[in-house]
Amino acid sequence: MNKLLFYTLSLSVIALSTAPVLSNQPIPTQPKQPQSFISWISQAIFKKEPPIQPRKGGSRPTVRDTNDICMISPDEPETTRIVWSDRPLFIWEGKVKKIVVLNKNTGKKWTQPVTETPNIYTYTGDEPLEPGQTYEWRVFFEDSLSQKELSSGVNFQVMEAQQRDRITADLQNLEKQLKAENKDNEAIALAKAKYFAENQLWSDVLQQLYSIQTTSTDLDAFRKDISRKLCDPPTEVSHNSPKRESR
Repeated sequence: MNKLLFYTLSLSVIALSTAPVLSNQPIPTQPKQPQSFISWISQAIFKKEPPIQPRKGGSRPTVRDTNDICMISPDEPETTRIVWSDRPLFIWEGKVKKIVVLNKNTGKKWTQPVTETPNIYTYTGDEPLEPGQTYEWRVFFEDSLSQKELSSGVNFQVMEAQQRDRITADLQNLEKQLKAENKDNEAIALAKAKYFAENQLWSDVLQQLYSIQTTSTDLDAFRKDISRKLCDPPTEVSHNSPKRESR
């Protein structure tokens, strides 16, 4: 081969191989890993104006002590919280003596004494809660100053039967699909939690996340952040604190 031709071809190959670096084109980078669901849900719930609005009650609403009560889920937004589960999970912060779930229409109630401090209880009544019915979740606690028994309550509603049945069918199909893909129970629970989040059913999101038995550090940190980030009092005294009731 002619030496001049060989030299020219060699320079051409070198120029082509270095073109992306020498030009103004950005150097390709590896695609970012998808954001985990726990990270995504944390950002959604712990933002400046979180979708979950806990109700606070207690004798000292601006000082955190064992007498402060914070009812996390079901919570109390501007409108009554709608839940899908007919055996909802109740989450709160503070020292409580008992919790009560009262059917606002029939007066029938379920009472659960709280002898320990897990601050989490699932409704375990003989019958599931009824679709379309409005309930009051009430916590009873002792005022550390007056020694009187006080209570604070939150209303919530189990969604209407037709809508609830549709969501139930969606969840069954989702679970069937994931099992066909050999997904484990944790993955299925996270997928259901994501489904609830997309439908703004925040009480059901938390119930799914607390149902997972895992050693995930992200999930454990999320659970610990719930009360710290949603229940810690603001720096200013709120003038809209719920009225405490003596019992």
